[in-house]
Amino acid sequence: MAKTDVRRPHYIDRLWRELGSIGGEHDAFIKVIIVERIVKAIVLIALGIGLLVAGRNGWIDAWADYAEGQLNLDVGRNIILQLLLRLLVYVGAFNHISLLALSAIVYAALEATEGVGLAMRRRWAEYLTVIATGILIPYEAYEVISHPTLFKVGALLLNLAVVGYLAYRKRLFVGI
Repeated sequence: MAKTDVRRPHYIDRLWRELGSIGGEHDAFIKVIIVERIVKAIVLIALGIGLLVAGRNGWIDAWADYAEGQLNLDVGRNIILQLLLRLLVYVGAFNHISLLALSAIVYAALEATEGVGLAMRRRWAEYLTVIATGILIPYEAYEVISHPTLFKVGALLLNLAVVGYLAYRKRLFVGI
């Protein structure tokens, strides 16, 4: 009796198939994540457009300085961010407000992609959400410890809940 050669597909093939699959039904917390991501994207787009318009008119210099500190955008504290900002300003000839506006719009695109992908029950959206959210957690924790504000603590707790919940559901990395 001949033994059939049944091989397990290569890891990359399994990963690609998994990322393209549709997840299960949404539970309440996934719906909260979807709404949070979409609302955050809308607010960030409005902020970005507002910064572009108001920045050109010179209306918001004091507000922008306050927002930089509250949103951890103060590049004076971190040499890597300061170098990145200088490189972007040099290469793109952006002023500070335009760079903040562009960053807000790019971040809004990421948030909207996560929210829409989760709403469409795409597995890649779960991975993207965990990776994009998880990458910022150490930085957020550092900021909460060194310069605590209610906004920073809330953002850290929300992001920990999102990553923890998606990992707890035990759907990520199943079957890969």
